[in-house]
This record gives sequence, C-alpha cells and structure tokens, in this order.
Amino acid sequence: MSVMRWLARLSGARADILQKAPGDLGKHAAMGGVLLSTAAVGALSAYFAMTSQLELPIAVAVAVAIGWGLVVFNLDRMLVVTMTRNNSKWLNFFVALPRVALAVVIGTVISVPLVLKIFEPEIRNELVVMQVESVQRNQARTEEALKKIKELEDEERGLLEVLSGRAVTTAAEDPDVKAAQVVRDNAEKTYTEAARLAQCEYDGSCGTRKEGDGEAYRQKKAVADEAKAKLDKAVKDLDETTARVNKRIADGASTATDAASRRLPGVQGELAVLREQAENLTDQGFKAAAGDTGLLARLEALDRITANRDSGGKADFMLFLLFLSIELLPVIVKLLSLFGKESLYDSLARRADEGADVDDEAWADRDRDIALLQAKYRFDEEQQRLAGQAAMRAQTSRAVADEQLKIAMNAIKVWSDLAKLRADEELDDWYKANVGHQGPVSTGHGIGRPRHAAHPNGATFHVPAGADPNATMPIVRRVNGSTPTPNP
Repeated sequence: MSVMRWLARLSGARADILQKAPGDLGKHAAMGGVLLSTAAVGALSAYFAMTSQLELPIAVAVAVAIGWGLVVFNLDRMLVVTMTRNNSKWLNFFVALPRVALAVVIGTVISVPLVLKIFEPEIRNELVVMQVESVQRNQARTEEALKKIKELEDEERGLLEVLSGRAVTTAAEDPDVKAAQVVRDNAEKTYTEAARLAQCEYDGSCGTRKEGDGEAYRQKKAVADEAKAKLDKAVKDLDETTARVNKRIADGASTATDAASRRLPGVQGELAVLREQAENLTDQGFKAAAGDTGLLARLEALDRITANRDSGGKADFMLFLLFLSIELLPVIVKLLSLFGKESLYDSLARRADEGADVDDEAWADRDRDIALLQAKYRFDEEQQRLAGQAAMRAQTSRAVADEQLKIAMNAIKVWSDLAKLRADEELDDWYKANVGHQGPVSTGHGIGRPRHAAHPNGATFHVPAGADPNATMPIVRRVNGSTPTPNP
C-alpha cells in the first residue's frame, strides 16, 4: 500500500471506491495528512503541558502525549467521516454545527499549553512579580492581625487586673477630670501672664515704661482680674468634677468587675481566632516566598501580560487563532466540500450505499420468507403431532374397550359355569333327599330311559323313574352375589 493510499485510508476513504475514482485519491490523502498534523500538534501540546506545568518525567510525558495525540486523531477522524452530504445545503450546515463546536473546544484545549510555552520567559518574570506582590499583601495582613492582637492582649491584661483587684481607678484618670484639669491649667497660665504684664507696666519695665498707676496699668490690671475670675471658676469646676467622679468610682467598682468578667471570654475568643489567622498568614507568606508556578498561576500571569500590554494581547489572540484554525481545518474543508459539486468518489459511495440498502431489503425479504416457511413447517409438524396423538388416544381407547368387553364376557361365562355346577349339586342333593337314589326315569319314549325335565332357570335334569314329575323342584338363586343356592 502506497503512502497516498495509506493517508487516504486514515481520512476515512473506502479503498474499493478509490479504485473506481483514482482522481479523488489526492484529496483524501491530503485530508489524512491534515488529520495527522492536527494529532501531532495535540501530542506536542500535551507534552508541553506535562513537562512545563506538571513537571512529569519525560517518559511519562511522551506516553501521555502519544495517547492524547491518538485521541485527537480519532475525534477529528470521527468528525470528518460522520459528515455526509444531504439534499439540502441548510441541512448540511446545521448538521455540521455541532461538529464545528466540538472542534472549537478541542482546538482551545490544544492551544493553551502551546501559547504558555511560547510566552514562557515573560510568564516567568510575571510570576516573580506576582510572588512579590503576594508576599507584600500577606505581610500587610499579618501586621494588621498582629496589631489587633496587641490591642486585644492589652485589653485582656487590663480586664484580668480588674478581676484580680490590682487595677486601681482614680479620679485623675477620668476623662472629665482630665478635661477640667486642662481648662484649669490654661486659665492659670493666662492669669499668670496677665498679672506679669500688669505688674511690669506698674513697675515701668515694659509696655509704656511709665511707672505708677496709669491708664495702661489699669487696662492690664482689668485683664488680669478677668483672668483671675476665670481661673477661680476653672478651679471650682475641677473640684466639682473630681468630687462627682470619685462618687461614681465608688459606686461603680462592682459594676466594673462584672463588666470585666463578661467581656473577658469574648476578648480571649477573638485572640484565639486572630492568633490562628496570624499563623495561617505566616504559612501563606512562606508559600508566597517559595512561589506558585502551577498551571493556574501561569494562566493568571498570561492574563496580566496580555491585559497590560497591547502587543501581548494581540500576539496571544493570533496564536490562539492559529492553533484553532489547525484544529478546525479538517472540519471546515469537509463542510465546504458538502456545498460543492458532488465528486465521483461521493457519487460512487452514494450508489454503493444505495445498492447496499437494496441488498439489505432483499436479504430482509428473503429472511422474512424463510421465517414464514419455517413457521409454517413448525405449524404443520405440530398439527401432525397433535393428530397422531389424537389417533393414538382413540386406538388406545378402542383397545381398552375391547379388552374390557372380553374381561366382562369371560366373567359372565365363568359365573354361568359356576351357577350350573352349583345347580347340579343342589339338584343331586334334592334327589337324594326326596327320591333316595338316582334311577332311570321315564322319558315318555319307553321304559328304562330317563325322562328330562326343564328347570325354571333353563337347566335340564333327569327325573328318576317312579318320581312325581310334577313335584316341586328347588329354585336356584344368588344371595348377595354368593354362590347360587337352591330355594326349597
């Protein structure tokens, strides 16, 4: 077999039809070559995926690649072979749509590992950037968690001091007292400065430098007096606030303990959760520092490259279209051939299929006739068997009836003989009882010859000579089926 014919057979062409249409050999051989090329691209894609992404041994990667190439070849061959010409072009189009969709899916799967391999240098650099960003994000989250843990630990420590009684709360620590103290300190500073200026003016060492009680002194003295009044008011407010806070502290000592006992479990629970989160973040930080180079990370890196660079996006799209076109080529070529003029190969194949259909119908009719004849033969055979069984049963019934008749007649004869024998015995007994001996009887034909008499049951017997022929004879009868007995 030549290479051309071998490639044609790979494309699904029928050898018997190609012998009648050698002009179509090149077209089908080219289709077989395209199918092999597609399978080779698929195998190469699988090899890159196994070695680059999964980092499998070369022997395993080669075996997986060969297997995947065979799968791609069989799928493409199935798509091409199952696309047959129909009478309607629209029907051809709609029938081909699912096959085109499946080819698109296969092409997409094949193209991804190849594109990743082509962009591998850029993807590696982007993976390093992604690792640095991941470490930074993890550090920020870790620091935030540690800060929150520090705050909760301080709160926990304070609550424990309150519960143990070591925490002493004073009025000076109260916010209201602190605010009143600030007002008082500011008023004191203001008054001190105003009094200094008034005294300086009075001494003539500053201001107008005129010694004595002048107009300037009186003005500054009024300002100092006003500041003194504010200071007195601030001192009074501070004392009142301090007294009020001291009273509140005294009244709320037990309340603080209760509040601390209620708050402490919640704080400790939050601390446990945050510490666990901090440990997880630390582990994630180690993993981020080690770097994630899996398939998903590479796809994400490729997306970042194509999104941030217009040239990268265009190159990625064009490569995807290239490998997709390679996968779609057999299906598209087959689809276009369905819209063109019917070739000699297609015509011969169609006629052969139609002839096969006619032959199938003829064989189906023959099989149906044979089945009918076999059914009729089985029916006749069964009918004959039933008729023979009926005749046998009738013959058996007749034989049984004949035998039963013979048995009945024989029984009657035996009974008759027994009855006669018994009657003779009874008659002998009667003769002996009534006559005394058996002698010659008159027959009406001469002396010395016995005379015969008839018994009522039909038996014949001798009447002795000198006996009364009209004497009463015993009558033989059967009682309850027993042996016949005379009836005197």
